[in-house]
Parts: sequence; structure tokens; C-alpha cells
Amino acid sequence: MPRLEISAKGQPTQIVEFNGPTLGIGRQEGNDVVLKDPVASRKHCIIEHRKGHFYVKDLGSHNGTWMGENRIVEAAMELGDSFRIGSTVIRLIPDEVNVAETGEIPSAEIVLDDDDEVPDEPPVTSSDPTLVATTLAVRALVGGPLARQLSTLMQACVTVPVPPGAPQVVKDVTLLNRKSEPQKPAAHSKAGEAFEALRQLLFVAFRTRATDIHVEPKAEVYALRFRIDGQMQSVGEVTTKMALAILNVIKILCEIDIAKRSIVQEGSFAVELPTRRVDFRVNFTPTMHGQKLALRLLDPGAVPTHFENLGMELDAVAELQRICDQDAGMIILSGPTGSGKTTTMYTALQSINATTRNIVTIEDPVEYELSNTTQISIDPVHGVTFATVLSSVLRQDPDVILVGEIRDQETARLAMQAATTGHLVLTTIHARDTIGTVFRLLDLGIESFLVANAVTLCISQRLVRVLCAHCKRPYKPDAKTVRKMNLEGRSFGSFFEAVGCKKCMGTGFRGRIAIYEMLLFTPAVRDVVLSGPTISEIRKAAGEWMFHTLLDTGYKKVIEGITTVSEVERVASMS
Repeated sequence: MPRLEISAKGQPTQIVEFNGPTLGIGRQEGNDVVLKDPVASRKHCIIEHRKGHFYVKDLGSHNGTWMGENRIVEAAMELGDSFRIGSTVIRLIPDEVNVAETGEIPSAEIVLDDDDEVPDEPPVTSSDPTLVATTLAVRALVGGPLARQLSTLMQACVTVPVPPGAPQVVKDVTLLNRKSEPQKPAAHSKAGEAFEALRQLLFVAFRTRATDIHVEPKAEVYALRFRIDGQMQSVGEVTTKMALAILNVIKILCEIDIAKRSIVQEGSFAVELPTRRVDFRVNFTPTMHGQKLALRLLDPGAVPTHFENLGMELDAVAELQRICDQDAGMIILSGPTGSGKTTTMYTALQSINATTRNIVTIEDPVEYELSNTTQISIDPVHGVTFATVLSSVLRQDPDVILVGEIRDQETARLAMQAATTGHLVLTTIHARDTIGTVFRLLDLGIESFLVANAVTLCISQRLVRVLCAHCKRPYKPDAKTVRKMNLEGRSFGSFFEAVGCKKCMGTGFRGRIAIYEMLLFTPAVRDVVLSGPTISEIRKAAGEWMFHTLLDTGYKKVIEGITTVSEVERVASMS
């Protein structure tokens, strides 16, 4: 039976099973679905299943049941359709596909638009019944011209758990051009096939939690790869004709010249999902065999709203929140590209009351739109740099300033002067760890007294992959590992290693979590910085405030069964 997806602003999405002929919805306890929306009536509406069809029927509610802009009394519903009660959106979605366990094949009608053109598919021949079932499920779930050209991750999209907020069906993916206008060409046309292929590709990217999509030209075909949990994974290969069609659709969405293929081109477009909008940053770069496409997904749903969701320990969360609540100070984050620095800064901004404080961000470029926040993109080509914008922003009466990156002495000096004159500043810098951040600032020519007085907290971070809960396997660590982790004489449970299963696409990991090193500028640390510090002197002074290295916090995640020793050492060895 289908299910209901219930989403409301500020509340987690709910999935409700539809197990009977009717399902009551309203604000009063006793309904099958109880809404917290104040607009809902006590008994607002019902959904009925009659003769294989579904209907939503309003029960004389005060504020009405709405489909689009129309207030309805009774209306038929198909899978994928939705209606609204106040700010609550209720959608009818297909039952979750679990081919590996049940072997059931979803009906193609639940995911394809009426005007979708589905090319003839070759028969599936294999002695493995699970492979046959999975392949057929992919065709039913994704369908269209792209499905039969791909393999590994296309099959994975029906065997892995559906991520929260991911589209349930392909028609949930609405393409928007750079002007945010919905795009849908005529059905049964060549352009229509290309648009549909792109929708399918993005659908699979959402379902597999990809953060980047790469379309790479080879001698005779194009390779498709996704970045999932920080690692590149092959999707498969498509014909040059199909790949070029997809690339041209993206160029049309970005409103860039489709005829030029020997130059670097950049742009952006967006996708509208039932629960949110997701922006895409686009880069075309010429290579030996043609233009390579890289798409970066900028999903606001991926930004945590609380520090605890980042993986921080409770004492670190409390300290960071205390600093974010201050009127002045400076928080500097360091780490390699893709280590989650921007996510941590955005989470910090969301912890600040934006209605009572004037928050301004200076970024390259703006990645996520924040409410009640002034966001500015730099443009170095036209002389709009971090330093020039920061000078102007300081005359805009800011309380909190986010500077995307400190790249030079001028930006560093301005940011520190702002921190010492009543502003809270958040920024990033290229440094190996927290102590390296101090020396990087000194190397830029910033006076030690300014560093000591301006900086409040340095954070260095990395992202480690989280073990798949479905297949991780316990083991007892050897004596060498115990010594390395300083666990001799201490009690601890089993460690876990990655195995790999269909739930995690064979990687042994699903998701990532951050590990942190935090250097609080206590009076002892400030004194050392003022006196011309050495690494050992800063480390000794920092030890007074529970200073833990990246390896320390990473090993703690190992002991807790969250990740592996090798995974921690892989990322923390960069420090």
C-alpha cells in the first residue's frame, strides 16, 4: 500500500502507512494522523481508498483543504500528488522498494509522467534472481532513456535506504533555470528525452546522497561518477550522444552558450523538490576528449541546525555556543577543501539570533541562502575582494561577520580589527591544524599582540565516514593498536570494521561525521602567543583547557563504534 509523506516547516518529515480503506487527518487526538498545524480543524479531512483509487475529502473544515491554488471538497489523488492544510503538505507516495528482501517489483506507473517516453528495454537475462529483480526495479523506478545505459548506482538507488527529503519518484524533480523558472519541453521530442535523462540522473544523485556529479569524456563514451561520502564512485558509462544532450540541457538551464566547447564555462541552475529547492553549481572544463562537467549540489537540507548534529562533544558544543552568544570575538576554522568548514560556519550562524543581530556574510561564492542574513559574493575579476567588501561591510553596522576565507594580510588585519572593536567574526584559513593557524597568521605579518587579542577560538576539522549499521563487524584490536591509541590499562568494548552490503552500496560506510580539534585562547595561550611561541609551548598552554588533537577525537569515535582506525588515520594524517 502507498504511504503518506507529511512535511511542515520546522518539523521533521513523517511517513505514515496507509493500511485501511480510510485515514482520518486533523488536529484532534484520535485521528489516524494528528497535525500540529494550528490552521487544521479538529477533524479536517479523510483519505479514502475506493476501487483501487484514492480520494481526499474535506470534512467541512474552517480553513479548507487545498490542491495547488484550489480549495477542494473532494478530489482524486494519484501517487506523487499532494494537498495542503495550512503550512502542512501531505503527499501520497509509493511504498518503499526493498528488492533485496522481498523481491517485489514496483509498478512503472507510480513513477513515470504520462508524457514520459520510455524506449524499448532489452530483456533481462541472468541466473541471479536478485539481479533480475533489481534491474527491473531500476527500470520501474527511474525509467526513461538513461536507465538502461547505467548500472551500479542506478541499481543501488532501489536497495539503499531513502535519505530524508529525497525525491520519492522522478517527477518530484522539477528543473529550474537560472531565473528560477520551471523548465519542461514538449514530450516525445529529442529535447524532452534529454531533459528527462537529466531528471533521472539527478534523481539517482539525490537517492544515493551524492554531493558532486562528474560527466567525464573518454575516447568513445562518457563516464559518469558521483562523489558519495567524500569518495568518487563510478555510475557507469553513457553514449557520447546522450552525454552531449545532457550537457546541452544544463547549458540551456544555465543560459550559457551551447556552441562553445573549448573554453571554461560556469553557471548555475536549480531543482525544485516537494520539500525544498536545491541549487547546483556548474563548471565545464575542456579536456583532451571534450568538455568535462562537474556539478556541485548545494542542498540546504544537508546543513545541520544544531552543533550536536556535527559530531561535536558536549563540552565543545557548550563552549562554541558560548562564544557565538558573545558580542565580539573571532572563530577561525581550518581544514582541507571538503572538510565541512562552511557547514560548521553556517551551523554557527543558525545558532545566533538573526532577528536581534545584524549578520553579514562575505563568500566566494554564496553557497546556501540564510534567512535574515545579508549575503555578499566576492568578484575578484572586478576588484570585489574579501578585503574591499569587508571594509565596506564595517560601515553597515554589522554585529556578526562571516568572512569566507582569509587569504592575505589585508583581509586578516581587517577581520581581526573588527573582532577587537565589538564584532563577532567567523572565518576560515588554510592551515594544517589549530596551532598551525596561529603560525599562519603570524606568517601573514599580523602582529602577535593582535593575534592574541583578536582570536577567541581556533577549530580544525576533518570528515570521517560512518560505518554502515547494517554490516559493520566487531573485532578485537591488536596490542599495537591499543598502545597507539593509549588504551593500555583501560576498559573498552569491541572495535568495528567495514564489510559492505547493499544498504551501503558495498562500501561499508554510510554518511560522514566531523572530528574536531579546538584551541581556546585562554589567558595562558594568549601569553604564549605574545611571547613568540613554539608549537610545544602552545600545546602545553592549551592543555589546561582539555585540548584534544584530531587523532584524539577520531579515536574516540572508533571506541564508540562509529568509524574505523584506518578511516581516522586516513584523514587525520593530513594534520
